[in-house]
Amino acid sequence: MFPRVPRLLRLLIFTCLYMYCLLLLHTVRDAREAVSTKNKGLKGEFEARAAHVKTECALHPPPLSKMEIHARDATRVSPNLARYYSSLHLKAALKNVLYLPRRNLTWCLVAKVASTSMSRALLEIEKPRHPRTQQPIQVVLRNTFRPVELNKVNQTIGPSIKFLFVRHPFQRLVSAYRNKLENSYRLEDGEYFYKTYGRNIVQKFGRRSVEGGGREGGRRETEERKDPEVVYKREPTFPEYVEYLLHTDPTDYDEHWKPIAFQCHVCRFHYDYIIKYENFKGEIEYLLEILQKVGSLPANFKLEWENQGGTDDKTAAKYLDQISKDKRWKLYDKYRHDFLYFGSPPTLTKSMCGQPEQQVVYRVPYPRPPGELRAQYLPLPCDLNL
Repeated sequence: MFPRVPRLLRLLIFTCLYMYCLLLLHTVRDAREAVSTKNKGLKGEFEARAAHVKTECALHPPPLSKMEIHARDATRVSPNLARYYSSLHLKAALKNVLYLPRRNLTWCLVAKVASTSMSRALLEIEKPRHPRTQQPIQVVLRNTFRPVELNKVNQTIGPSIKFLFVRHPFQRLVSAYRNKLENSYRLEDGEYFYKTYGRNIVQKFGRRSVEGGGREGGRRETEERKDPEVVYKREPTFPEYVEYLLHTDPTDYDEHWKPIAFQCHVCRFHYDYIIKYENFKGEIEYLLEILQKVGSLPANFKLEWENQGGTDDKTAAKYLDQISKDKRWKLYDKYRHDFLYFGSPPTLTKSMCGQPEQQVVYRVPYPRPPGELRAQYLPLPCDLNL
């Protein structure tokens, strides 16, 4: 027999248990309300982003592609020829747009914006036993999901759930330079990017020339460089890389630094979810939860975010500090559609500007030729000193 507990003590124990249960209940309820409020906020944010892109596409449509120009000109000669050029344009537009028929999903694959992580995760659920290969995982994914037939785009991609990841244009182009061009010996595809882009950039925009070209090839400097303190390297410097960007049509850029607006054709395909790289973790968790609820992704789908944190705002600002203010404006103009379509760049902290740490947004005029007035203003990080 257990000893009889005094009534007062029993009341005290029951009261404590009751209060604990109430506290637990309120904690769970508050947590659910917080999640619900956060989700409602994200839902509204995604809807606002999609609506913003549509508005900006109407106000500032992207330039016509070469095939679109040919199609426009061909309408005066032959409707069949015009349709042919239009089909070539649509085929090129679908290059980075991956449609997953079994899951009713469409994802625009953009290099340097979590593309490796998402490609690997999607490949695991579609072909869990895919053979190992030396090809980049993005190439394997593209080969797995062939582009849809041109005459079925409206029936396939149109009603599907469409999403893409975006990133601050300056941060992305700096990341591409550091990852693909800065050191050709560091990565497996370094030699490819050196032979395809790096060597040509140096020969055309650098005050030096390179002989040999291979990893073991000879090299020599034929002209005196502006800064004798800089250690010679065969790869292009960041200012030379910027010169290449400024003298090249953005539609001809490599996919690693090509504007996202031109890769994903956001004015042709209206994306439901535009995930910002700066808030990737919270926003992708919400999107995956939605896709799992509607059955587009399995419950065990996992996205392991790779290569995160390599190039942040502060790192990008250090590289951009190597070029003049005028060239930053010109570079900004090259990526103006990304700035317009995808909203404000990420804010930096005043501590990066030599001031007490505090979130701040500096507003600067949108670059246009002198003499042309424009009321468009966009927030930019103070470190870019535009």
